[in-house]
Amino acid sequence: MRRLLAAGLGVLLLAGCGFHLRTAREFALPQSLSVLRVRMISSGLKYPGVVLAVRHALEDRGVEIVERRPAPTVVLQGEVMTPVIVTLNSNGGASAYLLDYAVTFSLVGPKGRVLMAPRTVRAQREYSFDPENVLAMAREQSYLEGRMRASAARQIVWALAAYKGPPAAPVAATAPQKPHAP
Repeated sequence: MRRLLAAGLGVLLLAGCGFHLRTAREFALPQSLSVLRVRMISSGLKYPGVVLAVRHALEDRGVEIVERRPAPTVVLQGEVMTPVIVTLNSNGGASAYLLDYAVTFSLVGPKGRVLMAPRTVRAQREYSFDPENVLAMAREQSYLEGRMRASAARQIVWALAAYKGPPAAPVAATAPQKPHAP
């Protein structure tokens, strides 16, 4: 009974402070981004893992992905996966790693105008390494890399959801007018 009362009180406190879960509507992309192209400039592969992850994340939000039609393009400028040794075992070998994953992207209009300057999103995961079970460790690392790509793809979609339109054109400065002499 006390747990139920504590849970109810916790919900009331969260609701009272304005906390609420994010809804799909809050991450809806602007209408101008309802049709997009996705490409990666630094890979010879047609659909590397990060491109597929971004495409799927966008399609989950109702975006139509096109190949040849003129449309704004999410340009993935590269991805970097960096393993960092976190802990050493008694023999001096690595026993835990931190995988640091970064993707840089930008949004370019159909005519080549940069609509969103390049940004980098990151994801990190830590995992233990057992030298006695290398095959399982390789599978775990591969699984974590896929999860980090999916996380980075969601971050890219969130950034696109915040897109408010192309940057305003610079306003030409006018020269101050001289007062007329009487």
